Order: sequence, then C-alpha cells, then structure tokens
Amino acid sequence: MKLFRSLILAFALTAAGTVIANVDQPITVESDSAERDEKTGLTKYLGNVLIRQGSAVIEADQVSIHSTDNTVSRVLCIGAPASYQQLDQSGEILLAQAETIEYLPSEALINLKTDASLSHRGTLIKGDTINFDLRRETWKANGDDQSTQKRIQLVIPPPQIKPSSEGSDPR
Repeated sequence: MKLFRSLILAFALTAAGTVIANVDQPITVESDSAERDEKTGLTKYLGNVLIRQGSAVIEADQVSIHSTDNTVSRVLCIGAPASYQQLDQSGEILLAQAETIEYLPSEALINLKTDASLSHRGTLIKGDTINFDLRRETWKANGDDQSTQKRIQLVIPPPQIKPSSEGSDPR
C-alpha cells in the first residue's frame, strides 16, 4: 500500500502546486491481473488497469511501477491510449493521453509517446511526443514523419474578456 500511495502522491504533488493532492484519499487499483517482484521492485498490472485516488485517475492496458526501497522511480503506462487526469486547484482538468505515458517522479517529468496530447486550462497540445516538466510547467512537443502525427498542433484559447462596467463615464 505504501508503494501505491507513493505512486499517486508523486503524480499529485509534482505539478508545481497546481494540482490538488489527494493524500488523504484511499487508492483503488483495478486490473485483470497483477504481479510483483520484491527483488527487482517491479509491479505490473495487466488488462483494463484503473487507478484512482481522489480526482486522480490513470487508465491503461498495462501499468508497470518500478521502485527502489519503496520509492517509485518510474511509472510506465501503455494503452490505446493510456490516460492520466487530475483536477487542478481551480477545478480544471489536466488530461494527458498517449499510447505510452512514462512518469519519472524524481525528475518531475511526464513523457508522452505516440499520438500524444496534453490538455490543461483550455490549451491543447498534440504531437507524436510531448515532454512535460511539471516543476517548471514547460513542455516540448515533436512530430514524426513516420507516424500519423507528422507535425505538432497547438490550440490556444482566446483571452477571457472582462465585462465592461455599464454606465461608466469614460471622461
């Protein structure tokens, strides 16, 4: 259970304070099967994997969690697509999807590979690969001329227009 808590806690806490931490929420893991090797620190969940803690949800066909001394070092999610979502403190959803999602907690990086997309606060990034640095809140996206996502696509929402004060005197 300590390892599971480390997994979700790592996802929840690294988004530079913008994501709600769910540390007091129970963790639920569902899959068709699971196996753990205590010597190597590898836990594999196979088939319709669903991990939940509070507003954090991971869905994948397969999830591998690599750990050393009960500390998560790498999380690898594979699916068609695999997805990670979490509410931020303003109630907006951070959603990451790709065929492969690699999370490196010590570096606070999420690497999305093959048909990747990242959506947050109205901005949508699509590419063959997206690397998202959670601490710096920076990203890098690439297309791949061998894949279906040959170029990156970025959709930026228009700015919010503040309502004007009616009846104000411009003088």
